[in-house]
Amino acid sequence: MKRFLEKIRKLWFMKVRPQQLALLRISTGIFSLWYFLSRFEMIQKMTKNIEAFDPVGILSWMSTPLSSEVFWWLSIVVILLNIGYLIGWKFKFTGPAFAIAVLVFFTYRNSWSMMYHNRNALVLHIVILGLVASADTWSWDAFKRIKKGYKTPKTHWQYGWPIQLICAATVGTYLLAGIAKIAGDLAWEWADGTAMRSQVAVDAIRKEMLGSEAAPLFNFLFEHTWLFLGMGILTFVLELGAPLALVKRKWGMIWATLTWMMHWGVFFIMGISFRYQMTGLIFLPFFNLEKLWDSSKKHMIEGTNNQSVFDNSSKPVVLFDGICNLCNGWIQFILKREQNQLFQFASLQSETVEHLLRNNNLLQNSSSILLIENGMIYKKSEAVLRICKYLRTPWRVLTVLLIIPRSFRDPIYDIVAKNRYKWFGKQQHCKLPQPDQRFRFLDL
Repeated sequence: MKRFLEKIRKLWFMKVRPQQLALLRISTGIFSLWYFLSRFEMIQKMTKNIEAFDPVGILSWMSTPLSSEVFWWLSIVVILLNIGYLIGWKFKFTGPAFAIAVLVFFTYRNSWSMMYHNRNALVLHIVILGLVASADTWSWDAFKRIKKGYKTPKTHWQYGWPIQLICAATVGTYLLAGIAKIAGDLAWEWADGTAMRSQVAVDAIRKEMLGSEAAPLFNFLFEHTWLFLGMGILTFVLELGAPLALVKRKWGMIWATLTWMMHWGVFFIMGISFRYQMTGLIFLPFFNLEKLWDSSKKHMIEGTNNQSVFDNSSKPVVLFDGICNLCNGWIQFILKREQNQLFQFASLQSETVEHLLRNNNLLQNSSSILLIENGMIYKKSEAVLRICKYLRTPWRVLTVLLIIPRSFRDPIYDIVAKNRYKWFGKQQHCKLPQPDQRFRFLDL
């Protein structure tokens, strides 16, 4: 029993970085903001149809809908709270307020016409994230705390259990969908593909009658009954077997991947798009997001005794390719737009840098820009974006791109770095700086 409880404790209260929870807040915030803005006019028009109002859920007590003017202003308030939730501004208040607002808004929206169950997972995710510490980093509040001298929170179990709860909420929506199929009139006909094939056919006929075209794969798949048998079985396995995704992390990743593929299959077969699911945002909690960000040893390389030439200065040092036109242009860009004369510079071709980096093997695999900051060496896109935080507005805003994992940023950087001589040319010798700037260059 103790071993079982210990496994439950490790699974539900796993220690993770606060960035994982922050990423989920940002992704749900971006998606919900897109939804509110893209459907604003449509929802406003829909809620003016008073006769179609049929309140559900927590609003089932309402007898008449809100006036169109009141609902318009409430929609604006929801959007403003969404922005506060997204950027993590005064999250202690905007987080819970947006969580409640989203629950009420979507319940009110579902009180007209058909209920959109595919949005339920999004609502559950936002409710959870709005009530926990999902803005401890990568937020306006965190930025203000760092400016006051507070450090970014480290790995802790308080960031792990909300992620596991979000996974459980997601699994629950799919399990209920499977149970609903069994409890319905068609019951186990869903498993052998008969019900699915009929639904696909009805959907295609309806589309043609309304003047649109059937989904791309309909004509091919409808003639192959055995394919619907396989898809029917797989659907039941993914829905009724969804709780297994909570048992082991690897099982969860496999289930999430297959379920994501199932939604894309539905799109190609029936032309029905579940956007939150198809984007994969609903399945982010099932993956070890920490692996998207390399460990600190991969992000940066600790200084060695050879770095004492730079450690004497508290100023950040930019190392650049002295014969590259693009790199020299970047240095001039920094000099013109830095907030203070903070940076020091050195060319990768200089004897000073060669001696500095010899033991770190960075020269053989060096990128065109390196940054030494607080005794650490940053490279590639990490170096460029960290430099931006020292520039004047609006350039310092580019620092927010650090949210994007290096595995996505660095390939773009590598393409430019690989072709920098071809695209921008190079010089025979390192370009000499202006006389009033020479004191900033350590290799002169």
